[in-house]
Amino acid sequence: MYFEFGQESSLLLLGFLHGMVFFFLLLKRGIEESSLADKLLATLLLLLCLHISQYMLGFGGWYDSHDGHSTFMFYFPFHNTLLFGPIIYFYFLSISNQKFKLERKHWLHFLPGLSMILVFTFMYVSEVLIGHQLQGKELPLHFGTQGNMAKYYQNHMAGLFHDLGYISMFIYLALTIAIYKNYRKYINENFSNTEEIKFSWLRNILYASIALIGFGFVYDLVDKYFIDMNYAQYWFSYFAVVIFIYLISIAGYMGTKQLPTNLNFIPPPPPTVNTPKGAIPKEVEEIPHLEEWKEKLSALMKEGAFLDPGLSLQDLATQLRTNTSVLSKSINNGFGMNFNDFINSHRVEAIKEKLRAGEHQQLTLTSIAYDCGFNSKATFNRAFKKFTGQSPRDFLNQLDRPRPAMANK
Repeated sequence: MYFEFGQESSLLLLGFLHGMVFFFLLLKRGIEESSLADKLLATLLLLLCLHISQYMLGFGGWYDSHDGHSTFMFYFPFHNTLLFGPIIYFYFLSISNQKFKLERKHWLHFLPGLSMILVFTFMYVSEVLIGHQLQGKELPLHFGTQGNMAKYYQNHMAGLFHDLGYISMFIYLALTIAIYKNYRKYINENFSNTEEIKFSWLRNILYASIALIGFGFVYDLVDKYFIDMNYAQYWFSYFAVVIFIYLISIAGYMGTKQLPTNLNFIPPPPPTVNTPKGAIPKEVEEIPHLEEWKEKLSALMKEGAFLDPGLSLQDLATQLRTNTSVLSKSINNGFGMNFNDFINSHRVEAIKEKLRAGEHQQLTLTSIAYDCGFNSKATFNRAFKKFTGQSPRDFLNQLDRPRPAMANK
C-alpha cells in the first residue's frame, strides 16, 4: 500500500495501529461475552482511528498522489463526531446496568451521525461509481480526483457538521457526567464495597474527553479569528486524539474486564415542575415501624452480617424478607446514613475492637481489615479516616502510646 513514512504520519500511524488492535480485542470479547459495553467501546475506538487517519494518510502522501488514493480522501467520512457523544453516553449506561440493551428508540440518538455517512455514500455512488466508473465522466477537480458534490460538501457542509459535532459532544458528555453523579449515589445506597464499581477511570475519561474537545475548539477559534493555521499546525490537535486513544483503550479494556452482574443502575427521571413546594422527598418520608427495622438491622450487624465483603442492599433485604426500597429508607431515616456508610461504620468499629485487643501484633492492618469485610485497602483507609477522624496508623500510634499515670488526689 502506498504510504510515505515521516515523523507526522508515523506518529499518527502508531496511534492508529494501537487503537485498531484494541478495537479487535474489545470486539472479540464483546461478541464472545455478549457485552454491549465492549462493542460500544470498540466502535468508539474505530471512529477515533478513522478520525486521525485522514491526517495520517494526508501526511502519508494520499492527497498529493492524484489518483484513487486522493479520491478516497475526498469521499470517505473520516470525521464522525456526531456519533461520539451518543456512544459514550450509552457506553456508560451499559457498564452500569448489565441488563441494559439498545432499543429502537435509542437509535434515534445516532441518526444525526448516520445522516453524514449517508451524505458521503450518496456523493460517492453518484460521482464516483455511477458518473466516473460506469458513465466514464471525468472528475473535474483536484487533478481529476474530486467531483463538484464533494467540493460543495467541503466548502459548505463540512463546517456545519463540524460545529454540530462539537455541540453534540458537549451535550452528551455533560449528560453523562450528571448521570455518573447519580450512579455514585446509587452504588453507595446498594453496595458495601464500591471500589471496583466506582468506575473512577470512566470519570477521568469523561473529563479527558471534555479537555480534548476544548483543546480542539480552541484550535478552531484561533484558526478562525486570530491565525490562519495551515494543515501542518493542525497536526497537533490530531496527535492529542492519539493520546486519548491510548488512554481510553487501556483504561476501558482493563476497567470492564469483569463487571459485576448485580449492577442495575437506572438513571432517575428529571424532577417534575409539578412537584408542590414543601413536599417531603421520598427518601425522608416516614417509614412504618421504623424502630422495628432499626432493631432488626442492629441485630443483623451484631451477628456479623457486615463481615461479608460482597454484601449488598439486596442481600440484606432478602435476609430481612423485605424490599430494597423499604430497607434503604429505614437505614437513611433510622441511622442517618446510606447503606455503604452504615455497613462500613460497623466494619470500622470491629477493626477498632481488634486493634484494642492487640491483634495487630500478629496480623497486618490490611489483613484485619479484610477479616472485617473490606476488600480494598484504599476503601478501608478512606472509611477508617471518615469514621474516626484519623488514619489507621495514627489510631494505632495513639493506642500504643503509654498513658500518663493518674495524679494522687
